[in-house]
Amino acid sequence: MASSAGAVYVDVKANTTPFEQSMGGLSGLASKFGSFISKALAGAAMVKFGQECTELASELTEVQNVVDQVFPSMSAQVDSWSQSLVESFGLSETKAKQFAGTLGSMARSLGFTEAQAYDMSTSMAELAGDIASFYDMSADEAYGKLQSVFTGMVQPLRSIGVNMTQASLDAFALANGFGKTTSEMTEAEKALLRYQFVLDRTSFAQGDFARTNQTWANQLRILSMRFDELKVAVGNSLIAALTPVLQVVNSIIARLTAAANAVYRFISALASTGLVRFAKSAAKAVGLLAGDTSDAADAASE
Repeated sequence: MASSAGAVYVDVKANTTPFEQSMGGLSGLASKFGSFISKALAGAAMVKFGQECTELASELTEVQNVVDQVFPSMSAQVDSWSQSLVESFGLSETKAKQFAGTLGSMARSLGFTEAQAYDMSTSMAELAGDIASFYDMSADEAYGKLQSVFTGMVQPLRSIGVNMTQASLDAFALANGFGKTTSEMTEAEKALLRYQFVLDRTSFAQGDFARTNQTWANQLRILSMRFDELKVAVGNSLIAALTPVLQVVNSIIARLTAAANAVYRFISALASTGLVRFAKSAAKAVGLLAGDTSDAADAASE
């Protein structure tokens, strides 16, 4: 009985060994394939991360250009202001400069001085951060509504509790030292009136982000902005390292394009002159050959 059991064991073991070896081979292959996929995904993630970093860094550079043009003598002041708003107003440096640059440009176009435009645009950018926190909306949405200070649009402000009617503006103007109603004001005076009116009517929301920056929602906003700051720092390094490479590649492509255009012009000239003459000569030769063949045929028939 024991020997029979041993024989069965040996037979089963012998029969299952190839199967186990096959499964082991498949397991190894699957492991290698999984490792390859993981590395590919990791590489793609790194490429995507690098792209995001360079895009954010490039965006900040573009925004900085607007700031430099709108505030030529106060650019350093804008830099200092914009880099300290994450914890107090929930604005990244890029967002702060974007808001201030655009709003400042609108103010300057109405004739406000650089200093006046700076005061108006920075205070409204900060207000955008507070309103976003107070009404649980994005800073971009809040900023879009506050542009009504310069555009005069009433509807966007109503969703944040500001009813900026003509009658309310006139009453506010007379009560706050303007000495005249909107019908007698210049466009700049109307903008200043709307600016002061909006600041007055949103006093309950001002400072909200700083008061509530320990909440879950605002901590998530801060985390997102801090991560964006890290991406900008990485992006600046990547841009500094890769810009010379791009310049070389662009130069090579420009030369290849010029060479391709030269070849195209040469072929076009050849086609319009040399090939035409060649075609005419060939046609003439064929005609002569055809004539000689015809003469020979006639002579043979005689």
